Amino acid sequence: MPVERADLALTLVLLASLGAACATPPTLRVRSDVLDKITIENKLLLFDAENELNIAIDARDQVVDEIARLKDDMRRAKKKRQVAERDEEVFAEKGDAERARLAVLRGQAADAQTEYLDARLEWARERLDKERRQLVVAKAKFELAKAKLVKKNNVPGASSIDLADFEEQVADYAEDVGDSEADIQEAEAVMKEAEAQWVAANGALRDASGGALGSRWLD
Repeated sequence: MPVERADLALTLVLLASLGAACATPPTLRVRSDVLDKITIENKLLLFDAENELNIAIDARDQVVDEIARLKDDMRRAKKKRQVAERDEEVFAEKGDAERARLAVLRGQAADAQTEYLDARLEWARERLDKERRQLVVAKAKFELAKAKLVKKNNVPGASSIDLADFEEQVADYAEDVGDSEADIQEAEAVMKEAEAQWVAANGALRDASGGALGSRWLD
């Protein structure tokens, strides 16, 4: 089946822009002037590596978005703490001991939530570091795919490309990804402990308020 001109044009745009989407490009890269000697139809063979690269970009962006949401949640939690402090003072001055006590518990729950969100933010940052490393691996694989394509088509400049070097580059970057797993697990353990403290603080508030306050989902 012939390839549509629109599809070919889109492919060229994607191939040209993918390099800019990655954080740190690999050291070994196929020169554009060498790749340009390959026909557009043959360049379509790079789609598998391109798709893997797009998946890595999406995974990184998802964690970036998660971090942004966590920062917003932290701002709201700190605002709840400020409101609780103000209410505690107001109710104490009015002699309303029960509401003042609830305000104290609300403040403690907000503090615990902030600690949890801070720990979750650190966990997300560690995961982001891993996603960025995986993105570099995907970019290295993309360069390897281009190198293989150049060698297969034996275009001018292909003789200067050593596939073993490109394969070694992929392996080296992949090893860096594995090194980040321990930090992720450590951050996750801290986050789970902080979450347990938040659950306990919410439970105390819920018990004291007869269930009216202290829900994690109704802030």
